[in-house]
Amino acid sequence: MSAPARFKNRVKVSERHGAGEWAIEKVALLILMPLALWVASTALTLTGAGHDGVLAWFANGLNATLAAVTAVVFFGFASLAWKVIVEDYIHRPGNKALLIGLINIVCLLLAAASVFFIVRLATGSAPLPAGV
Repeated sequence: MSAPARFKNRVKVSERHGAGEWAIEKVALLILMPLALWVASTALTLTGAGHDGVLAWFANGLNATLAAVTAVVFFGFASLAWKVIVEDYIHRPGNKALLIGLINIVCLLLAAASVFFIVRLATGSAPLPAGV
């Protein structure tokens, strides 16, 4: 027999699970909406621009900052979204924990790599160190 359900303000405690993540997802989505419009307009602006034009675009501090914020918020949102998918469809606890950990690591690495390359482009250095 299972333990009796706990209630807080006449709502089962288990039904509150995920409310904080839901709020974070919604805030991230609100941040991503205007950034998505900015990314789309940037893509149109940079279409046909040469290498020097793109480097000049990244040299603008506002553009580099917005690109980095977009990458970090996007990968944070993606991490939470994939976590929800795994929690809903993977039922073995060990597999669930492993996949969620893997998703978090991949999203963290992608966000870090994005910021790294954006900073390298913004500072005018080569995208990769010499010899790589």
